[in-house]
Amino acid sequence: MNNQLSKTEQSDIIGKRTALQAEVMECEPLIRHLKQFAEKGAVYLPSAGNFGDGLIGLGTVCLFEKIGINPDIHDILDDPGVPRAKYVIVGGGGGWLDGLWNHYAKILEGFLEQGGQALILPSTVKGFETFFQKYAKQITIFARERVSYDHLLSITGMQDRVFLCHDLAFATDFSLFQIHGAEHRQGRLNLFREDEEAENTDHYTRNYDLSLLWNNLSWFDKQTCVRRLAPLIALMSQFEQIHTDRLHMSILGTLMGCQVTMHPSGYFKNSAVYEYSLSGFPNVTFTSRKPDDSDDPVAVSRIRDGQDIEALADLSERNRMLDEELQATRDRNLNYAYRLDDLARQLEESARAHAESMPSAAQQAYLASRGYRFWVRYNEFYEDERMGPALRKLRSVAGNVLRKAGLLK
Repeated sequence: MNNQLSKTEQSDIIGKRTALQAEVMECEPLIRHLKQFAEKGAVYLPSAGNFGDGLIGLGTVCLFEKIGINPDIHDILDDPGVPRAKYVIVGGGGGWLDGLWNHYAKILEGFLEQGGQALILPSTVKGFETFFQKYAKQITIFARERVSYDHLLSITGMQDRVFLCHDLAFATDFSLFQIHGAEHRQGRLNLFREDEEAENTDHYTRNYDLSLLWNNLSWFDKQTCVRRLAPLIALMSQFEQIHTDRLHMSILGTLMGCQVTMHPSGYFKNSAVYEYSLSGFPNVTFTSRKPDDSDDPVAVSRIRDGQDIEALADLSERNRMLDEELQATRDRNLNYAYRLDDLARQLEESARAHAESMPSAAQQAYLASRGYRFWVRYNEFYEDERMGPALRKLRSVAGNVLRKAGLLK
């Protein structure tokens, strides 16, 4: 991994990148289901999160443009409630890690309870057996690697609802970005996770989790995606080597022709996507060896324009602290929203029960009749303290007369 790539290898990388993009753009079951859902008025729940989700979001937009669909957007960060549609297209990614990431399942549960149909774009799924078994007839899902694919196939009812396709980041049109050529690259950039999904907490001395510079965002607008992704792509393409346990930093570095050393994250996602999508590239290696500064310490410090990198590191740290505050606020808001949803459901059930207890049109006509009004007036007299006793006595006498006459039993 310390030798520069030959021109033949660089050309091979571009060819493989183009072939993977075409494979996604021409995935027949994916295109067919997307068009079917679009024709039925499906809304799109875009990928939401950090830079990796941004790359997925941009690739998804490129795919939508290619096949000629433009679904309405339901931004789950702006509106975490149940989508007001019968069909939804759910952005792909890693948002299906049971016990850690379950926001999609929460949102879809209410939607599916109302009988909706969901198309989930290429994702990694760990767990959620009960969820998928319960709603199997309402879900069509694409796995982005074989481990998730086999897992979903093993769930009762999902056998005809699961398909395989590469991560939609591979559909990204890289002509939208300025990428530095191999001749302008030097040094190594370390991009290791500093969140809940990290397998190791020990990183290189100089580590920059730049994926978190933008976080908790919904990625569905093409211009916004390009504007936010462009600086990171320009920066990464200046480095000869990328060491990372971030899946989409690995994908980016590989597709741009950097020499990538890919490490595992906290579960099988990285190794599974590497085996299915990246292992054929000559410039990426997967290793489970724990990263440390003893691994070529000169290269660790040999960076391009250190002042810029240190400034980005400071920005990344400030953003991380702010992001934690924003995440806590968002969690509180989501809990509040779910409580409001429960209250709304209770009010709706109460209103429905009240409506069911309302008299029918025939009953309302009877209540407005002269006879009914006379009966109400009669009962008022009957219960009156002064007139009631005389009226009850008269009624008793009348009853005895009618019984003697044989007219009342």
